[in-house]
Amino acid sequence: MSIPSLIITQKISSEIIVEMAWRSFGANPSSVQEILLQSKSEQTFSGLLAQHMQAAEEFNLGRVDDHTSGMVLLEYKGVDYETVSGRKVKVSRNFHDIVLVNHDGEIEVIIENKFWYHFDGSKGVKNQKPEAGIAEQLKEDIFKIRRSLGSGLPAKRGFVLINIVTPSSPDLLPKSYFGHHKKLWTRSNFDLVSDREKGLAGVQSVLDIFKENGLINETMCSSPFIPGSGFMDIICAEVKL
Repeated sequence: MSIPSLIITQKISSEIIVEMAWRSFGANPSSVQEILLQSKSEQTFSGLLAQHMQAAEEFNLGRVDDHTSGMVLLEYKGVDYETVSGRKVKVSRNFHDIVLVNHDGEIEVIIENKFWYHFDGSKGVKNQKPEAGIAEQLKEDIFKIRRSLGSGLPAKRGFVLINIVTPSSPDLLPKSYFGHHKKLWTRSNFDLVSDREKGLAGVQSVLDIFKENGLINETMCSSPFIPGSGFMDIICAEVKL
């Protein structure tokens, strides 16, 4: 007799993840939100989302007596993989930001969480282009998700979640970041709407590269402009397995 897949595996979607990510951030006081936007901490954002998912009644998580229930875990080990550098073969350990596992410890849902500033989407002065690491990390995350979900249970889902942010006080960013913010801010004629649009468009241009055979069902949620507050755009897409 086959074990049924988790309720969350059946119900989860890019739209639901984006909505929960936004609610898990918005549930914090404004001063805490600002610190989070300054932080560049994927682990913190993952923790907030995981807590929100664990508490959601519709997902029925955390019930050890129910095989349709599961557990949400952070930095959970997936399937390792090998990389070749020169003549050497290196075994790379594979960990995932957020996973949903069944009672046998098998992964059914993976969410890889990313955090970039808006200026990462449009760097430079004369030749504006997205931060190279965006494409590199997305490619790696898609590979890692497919690696861990490539065999076994038929019901499996993988997602990439991207938080694109600008804090209300960018001058408090580390110097290595602030210079890039200032360049985009200047190119945008010191206009928040233009600044946000340019950065978001750059990230979106990278995501579009993977739509052909990697990412599907993309959903986005954008925070409103509030004077004196930072802002964020959250994008989630499902990985085509």
